[in-house]
Amino acid sequence: MSVVRRRCVFFVSGFDPKGASFYHALYKQESAKQSLINDWYFEVGARKRLEGGNSFWSIRGSQSDCDPVNTHYEFMRWDDVVRQNWPQHTWTLWRDVVATTFFNLRHGSLWQMFKLSWPPAVALFAPFVLLLMMLLGAPILSMALGSWAVLGLQWPVWIGLVITAISLLCVVMVGRHLESRYNMYWLTRSYAFTARQALGLVPELEARLDAQARRLVERIHEQQDDEILLVAHSSGAIMAVCILARAVGLLKLQEQNGKAAHAKVSFMSLGQCIPLLANLPQAQQFRAELSLLGQTQWIDWIDFSAPPDGCCFALSDPLALNELRPYKAPKLLSPRFAEMFESAQYRALRKDKFRMHFQYLMASDRAVDYDFFLITAADRSLATRYADAASVVDFSGLRPFQSANL
Repeated sequence: MSVVRRRCVFFVSGFDPKGASFYHALYKQESAKQSLINDWYFEVGARKRLEGGNSFWSIRGSQSDCDPVNTHYEFMRWDDVVRQNWPQHTWTLWRDVVATTFFNLRHGSLWQMFKLSWPPAVALFAPFVLLLMMLLGAPILSMALGSWAVLGLQWPVWIGLVITAISLLCVVMVGRHLESRYNMYWLTRSYAFTARQALGLVPELEARLDAQARRLVERIHEQQDDEILLVAHSSGAIMAVCILARAVGLLKLQEQNGKAAHAKVSFMSLGQCIPLLANLPQAQQFRAELSLLGQTQWIDWIDFSAPPDGCCFALSDPLALNELRPYKAPKLLSPRFAEMFESAQYRALRKDKFRMHFQYLMASDRAVDYDFFLITAADRSLATRYADAASVVDFSGLRPFQSANL
């Protein structure tokens, strides 16, 4: 249906220990800012808790010349699972860095990710390199100073100690800079969690994804919405693929048992990290779930990802990993962050990579085609809003062995 008066949004956050209260406050704050740009007024209701653990809030979107749009916005909770798998101690993080990097190198997945899009692959590999520099820097310097002594170049001991200390301090300062700019420890935690997910070591996650799939099917059966829109941010896109594919399986099973339901679901992934899991050879179930989405015609999937966002696999078709032919590919679009701001503001935004990764969920200073709040609370469905937008095809601007074509 092209005109929407009732909508249900299911939102899946990324690997984030912050829960529904944070995202409710963010939506309320940023939608008010965006109202000054898009001439829509968004009345965001109080956050309420559902029996199954999800939270929701109502949104009433209105404009002077059209009827209001009522949106049920539901936060699909898995932040408690994230907190259970969120190491607090630095030594635990470094242990995970080593184990996860060797795991990905051994199976070739890090190299595959690098060929697909170099920024996220480099961001994932950087902590490992930094750790090696810290662990090996002092012994290498000591050996170098010792070899100079053998050659007859006598150095006082204190000079060697000072050089070693300065070198290690430089490495630590570089690490702090990377952490402040890229939120490196956050990426490391997500990186390690995804490897455990591929190995089936997070059973509480699988149970939660099954429960959320049942919740999605329940809402579909209610048939009270003009649009059901599943929105996923960052690594939440991985979880949303699982939820949606399992919902498809449940609906097929129910149809075989004579309980058919009209299903038309919109799916919007934002800054997706799907190759992080899909490239691991142990993730057979996840790749099967990706394939199922590619064979399901009633899902309208649009993926928004920005090449300047170094935390995502920008403009990469996640279904192409399976080499599935034929399949219904998601429409790949760029939110065009550069057009949202004045040049000085955009330059500042680009320096904060983690902040840029959240721009998909935030207000802009200029009106552009991508508007998170019009998509989730205004009167057009996702497919209708972007019906005339052409999908980006064969983007290679971030592939190190191909020239850019966009």
